[in-house]
Amino acid sequence: MLEEWEEYQSILKEMKTTQVVQGKYRKQWKKGLAVASKGGQPNTAPYIKTVPPLGKSGLGPLEEAEGLVPDIKEDLNRGIWNEDDRIKPKIAVKLLRIAEDFYKKLDIPADILNITLTGSMANYNWTEKSDLDLHIVIDYSSVDENVELVEKYLSEAKTNWNRNHEIMIDGHEVEIYVQNINEPHHSTGVYSILDNDWLIVPEPAEFEVSEDAIEQKYKSIQQTIEMIEKLQKDKKYEEVYGDADRLKGKIRNYRQSGLETGGEFSVENLVFKALRNGGELEKMSDLKREAYDNMMSINEAKRKK
Repeated sequence: MLEEWEEYQSILKEMKTTQVVQGKYRKQWKKGLAVASKGGQPNTAPYIKTVPPLGKSGLGPLEEAEGLVPDIKEDLNRGIWNEDDRIKPKIAVKLLRIAEDFYKKLDIPADILNITLTGSMANYNWTEKSDLDLHIVIDYSSVDENVELVEKYLSEAKTNWNRNHEIMIDGHEVEIYVQNINEPHHSTGVYSILDNDWLIVPEPAEFEVSEDAIEQKYKSIQQTIEMIEKLQKDKKYEEVYGDADRLKGKIRNYRQSGLETGGEFSVENLVFKALRNGGELEKMSDLKREAYDNMMSINEAKRKK
């Protein structure tokens, strides 16, 4: 344990003297993070804060079928956290190395403002399927004044990295993300690996959501994906590509809307998680990619006839 702690401190010292910026920018980001974490309207339907018995999420069959399981645990995941609720040094070392390796390959002119662990693994709603959400915080405008272009580039880099790597820590996959300093963040648990301290301390509060609202929206999107699959079988590739692209954007905006108004336990975010855990989002991406490949291909055998 002592050796792991010393290695952790050594890496922190190394990073803080190279890429990581201290001072006013990090203070500015922390202040904004604290405000953003308060969310929108957490006590309005269908997002109602209650205190039901532990383990009762109210999601019925969908919970088991799709692995959503947003039940609140009595404790943090002790595979990641020490008894004092600090991240285990050996975990921190691995996460810092992963973040550093990924960021170096981007080769962009922006300092790292922070490296954080967020999401359900930094909270009490973790499950066996939860990812370790590793966020690298930077100022997008330091890369280029066209922030939208930077966002698209980093999004593609993140997606490619996550597709090509399956790094597991204590049975949980690492998902990396480059976060803009001004980006609203709606998690109720955020831990700074660089500071070795909580930026937002999680609380084991229970939330009750509308089972019908989740199941209705989930099934609606699932049916749309099935219709796109049928178009693929009928070789209507242009329709498949357009429909899959539009649905992907619609789901992204739907989830963002829920995060802004109800936070991570909003119906919209839970529907997104159900789609992700059920494999529908991956299926949709595959349909879009296959449709594009078919659109761009020439069937030589058919042409010769």
